[in-house]
Amino acid sequence: MLIRKLYVFLWVVLLVQPIYSQQLRRDFERELSVGVTGGLGLSRVSFLHNNVYRMNELGDQSFCTGYRFGAVVRFISQNHFGIQLEANYVRSGWSELYHEDSGSTLVNGYDLQDVTLSRRNHYLEIPALAHIYFGKRKVRFFVELGPEISFMMGYGDLKWNIAEGDTRKNAIPSDDPRLGDVYNNVDYGLTGGLGLDFLIGRFHTIIGGRYTHGFADLYNNGKADVFQRSNNQLMNVTATFLIPVLKYTERKR
Repeated sequence: MLIRKLYVFLWVVLLVQPIYSQQLRRDFERELSVGVTGGLGLSRVSFLHNNVYRMNELGDQSFCTGYRFGAVVRFISQNHFGIQLEANYVRSGWSELYHEDSGSTLVNGYDLQDVTLSRRNHYLEIPALAHIYFGKRKVRFFVELGPEISFMMGYGDLKWNIAEGDTRKNAIPSDDPRLGDVYNNVDYGLTGGLGLDFLIGRFHTIIGGRYTHGFADLYNNGKADVFQRSNNQLMNVTATFLIPVLKYTERKR
């Protein structure tokens, strides 16, 4: 509940800040930049069964590898503050492994020792991030935080590391949502990160790391449904390249 309140608060900050900044005009160069971004990441889906007696049907949940790329628009509106908007293609998903260290590997009469389940999802992600900068113009450290919304563009089938027709696939009951369609195609969450911004000639080269916590569940989460939680979690390392397209100096008043 606290995270959801913080999510709403950040939207208010992003909407109110441009109005507030008019009252605190400084003698500095404002900058509008555009560019591209890309990176590698780790993602997982945090599953939790409604029925505690079915918890062993879940393997040991872990992160799987993915990637992202997209377009960026950034506006530095104050001496140490800016807003960055992005539109990214994101490949994410989850992986889970059944092994003895995580508990019993016997699921519904089938031994799933060393069996891995995985699935890949594809999203259009749109984050709106507040950037707070520290340091000189040539090299700046920044912290970023803000809301994001994602739209599912597609998803793959659940994959097993066992041969087609292996009877161990029957260990997962047919009512398990992981075997079928993803029900919720819109996700929203909170993204935070930090990084370094290097000004090389006219270009900004930005290296950063991020964590995104999704609030929406992939599958329905009512009391009668299989899961009470199935939300996305992502960690990414990104590289961004920006070129200023508009600069102007705001004089003190």
